[in-house]
Order: sequence, then structure tokens, then C-alpha cells
Amino acid sequence: MKFFIKLRKIGRVVTFLGFPLIALAQGGDYAAKESIIEGIDQFERGETGADSLFAQGESHSTLAAVASYNRGRALMESGDKGQEARQAFQKSIKGNDDAQMQSDAWHNIGNTLLMEQDFEEAIEAYKSALRVNPQNEAARYNLSHALRMLNEQQEQNEQEQNEQEQNEQDQNEQDQNEQEQNENEQNENEGEQEQEQEQQGEDEQSEGDQGDDEQEQQGEDGQNEGEEGQQEQEQEQPAAPEQIEGQISKEDMERILESLERGEEEVQAKLMRAKSQGKKKKIEKDW
Repeated sequence: MKFFIKLRKIGRVVTFLGFPLIALAQGGDYAAKESIIEGIDQFERGETGADSLFAQGESHSTLAAVASYNRGRALMESGDKGQEARQAFQKSIKGNDDAQMQSDAWHNIGNTLLMEQDFEEAIEAYKSALRVNPQNEAARYNLSHALRMLNEQQEQNEQEQNEQEQNEQDQNEQDQNEQEQNENEQNENEGEQEQEQEQQGEDEQSEGDQGDDEQEQQGEDGQNEGEEGQQEQEQEQPAAPEQIEGQISKEDMERILESLERGEEEVQAKLMRAKSQGKKKKIEKDW
């Protein structure tokens, strides 16, 4: 998350006022001093390339710390060279004993860290600036600002963590509820299936019992129909004629005829035997 940062930067670039002039006869220092002066002019005009000129000035025998500080300030203006700027300020701090310049260098180190939202490291840099120079009000102001920003960041992180935990808890509860609902639906479906199967079995059993009853009823109906048909047949069959007293019945007549036929057959047989023996014999009939 980006923050609007109000900085009270050290706006000045250290010039040579207050520093003893070095004899221009020193060729190396002369060229380095010229680079520093040209770099200051470019920085004040807002032109780019001042940091390179200040880097050339760091070879000066007595103004190297000033050149390093000014190079750090020039790098800060680019907005994306905070690490290089901090290295230049650290070099400046180690290269001189001027408390004011050291405090300003620590303050600007804190500013680069604050712009990168590294609040904890920025706070330590501002504290270092105040330890070197307790009268550095710009460092004191930005220290207070960094503390507020750190507190807001921690509160925001804590809030985001709580929201994440709450979201995870809600998601877990939702997943659990969905799982329980699915299990309940599955159990209900299984129960319905079992009930349907039981009902189907009962229906099949009822149909079977009904079929048995119908078959038994059909058997009984068939038997009753048979008995009724037999009764009707018996009723429709003509009754045998009653025998008149003194009259031979048909059955007796048939038996008599059968007896006569058998007797005739026996007589014929005897005649055949007699002829075969060549004898004549009178045969008397029984009747």
C-alpha cells in the first residue's frame, strides 16, 4: 500500500563556504574541485548528471566527504536510486568529523528508507541523526512521522491478518456446512431408496397374494361350474322308462338273445364234428 509521505529534506547542497581553499597548484584536487563546482551548478538548475560530477569530486584530498554528501543528494532526486544514495551518505559520514553534515547525512538516509516504506530502518536512521545532533528538528519531525506510519502499517497488517483468518474460518464453516448438507441429502436419498424398495416388495407381495387368491377363486369357480354343469347334465338326461309288470325288460331280452346265440353256436359246432366223423346223429335242441 502506498503512503503520501511529507518529507522535510535538507535542501541545501554543501558548497565550499567555510572550507579552506586548497592551493590550485595541486593538479588532481583542482580538477576534482572543478567537478564539484560544476555539479553544484547543475543540481541547482535541476539538470541531470550532477551525481557523476560529484563522483569525480570525491577524489579531492579534503573535500571528498562534501562531494559524497552532494552525490547522495543528487541521487535522491532520481527517486529510484535510494541504495546508491545511502552508500554515498555513509561514505560522507565516515570521511569527516562535521556533526552537522553527519546528522544531515543520517537524516537523508532515513528519508530514502521512508520513501521505500521501510519504516523500522528509517526510524533507526532518524535516531542516529538526533544522536549526532539533537538540534536537528527535521530529523525529529520525520522520526515522529515514521513512527506513525509504522503503527498504521502494523494495524493494517493485523487487520488484514484478522480478515484473512476470518475468511478462512468462514470458508471452513461453509465447507463443513456444505459437507453436512450433502451427507444429509445422501442419507435422505438412501432412506427414500430403501423405502421405495420396501414399498416395491410389499406391492409385489400384494400382487402375488392377489394372484393366488384369484387363482384359488378361479379354481373354486371352475369347480362350481363343473358341479353345476354335471347337475344340469343329470337334469337334462332322459329318465329310463319304467318297466311294466309282466313285460320282459330290454336288458333281459338282450341276455336271452346272447344265450340263444351261444347255444346255436354250440349246436353248429357239434354238427361240424359229426360230419367230420361220417356219422349221422340226431341232435336235439335243448329248447
